[in-house]
Amino acid sequence: MPLVLDLKLSEIGLKEKREKYTISIIGCQQTGLQFALAFAEAGFKVICTDEDQNLLQLLSKGKTPYFGREMETRINSNVKRGRLITESEIKNAVSQSNIIIITTATKINIRNKLNFSKIERNCKRIGEVLNRGMLVVYGGIASIGYIENNIKEILENTSGLRVSEDFGLIYSPIQVSDQLPELFTDKKLVLAGLDKHSLNSATIIFQTIMKNEIKQVLGFKKLEAAVLFSMAKNDLDLAFANEVAIFCEKTGLDYFEITKILESYKPNNAQQIGIEKEEKSKFYMLIENADTNAVNVKLITLARKTNEGLARHSIKLTHKALRKCGKTLRRAKISIFGSIQPKTTASELIKLIEKKGAKTSLYNPFRPKRYLKDDKKRSKRSLNETVEGTDCFIILNEHKKIDRLNFKKLSARMKMPAAIVDLAGAVNPKKAEKEGFTYYGLGRGSEK
Repeated sequence: MPLVLDLKLSEIGLKEKREKYTISIIGCQQTGLQFALAFAEAGFKVICTDEDQNLLQLLSKGKTPYFGREMETRINSNVKRGRLITESEIKNAVSQSNIIIITTATKINIRNKLNFSKIERNCKRIGEVLNRGMLVVYGGIASIGYIENNIKEILENTSGLRVSEDFGLIYSPIQVSDQLPELFTDKKLVLAGLDKHSLNSATIIFQTIMKNEIKQVLGFKKLEAAVLFSMAKNDLDLAFANEVAIFCEKTGLDYFEITKILESYKPNNAQQIGIEKEEKSKFYMLIENADTNAVNVKLITLARKTNEGLARHSIKLTHKALRKCGKTLRRAKISIFGSIQPKTTASELIKLIEKKGAKTSLYNPFRPKRYLKDDKKRSKRSLNETVEGTDCFIILNEHKKIDRLNFKKLSARMKMPAAIVDLAGAVNPKKAEKEGFTYYGLGRGSEK
């Protein structure tokens, strides 16, 4: 098996030369599948492994619950060619590989405490069969100091080998959107490592899939901090937008009209409002780091509370809208449209609605519904199926299907009088009300 730490560009410059290199992807959800498909299409042999055996069975048939038909067709093509295969045992996959990419997600409990046990368990399994000359890449989001203090130590202790001397360790975080049919390969990529030797080898490997120049960072903490700071900044921007949107509601103003005026002073100043699509665990990494180091990040913590508080505010809007229709939340049927993933504010909103006694039907347009994994009773395959016989339609995110929404046809399917609760500013209120809907929107105040 060739050693990748001594790799030269001439050895993998051509697609046919890459066939002798095998890459293991540990964790085959959205991020893992993006890595897998990118490297398989570049000519590498890719082995996908995950603790979810049902997911592996789907993948072995060239199918995925995460992306649309275009991406699935590409995955299926590489499965048929034998470039992308599955393996149920992590050790078996790693022992056959030169490069290991870990994309296992961090878990978060109901008290917003992070749980890294799954990542660490997988690192132990990798370490038990790790050989000299291999390259290990962590492709998830990490807390500050986590890679060096945890992942590095586990790999070294279980393998008896040393990072930089015997094998390479690289941090390569990518942000994957479930709204995009394209890979991350046209984005800017940053690689972090403890030594130039490993970084250069990793850069040569990633150059085979990336379209832009790759930036190198010596040391993990700087890149860990940069990623978390970027996410915290986005959270703060969203919190400010959500806060002033609620202010507009209560003072009879329209948030979207005001942001158009703001653009006259400073172009592109308007910030999208609504419910974030990211898993909450990513936002709490920086907060937990701050607690550990006795650092006060009051503003960042308040931003998180503001954005998570949007779930309860959305309940209030839904309650008002239904009451205006002469209905109650307790016995209502609610249809929800948008990016709906576990451990997000969207999932918290659904729980709160059901706790109030309402029934929900869900439609996530960003993921194909041919494979309904967990919510077979609630998740629907189409927008029409979702809104059928419901009293209220909640919009979480903007989408082309909302842009093309026919309110006349929508009213024919819903149980009128019905309400629309728009949390993304995606609907024209006057058009909705013209067809008999009661409209309530985040940031949409009713002028006195």
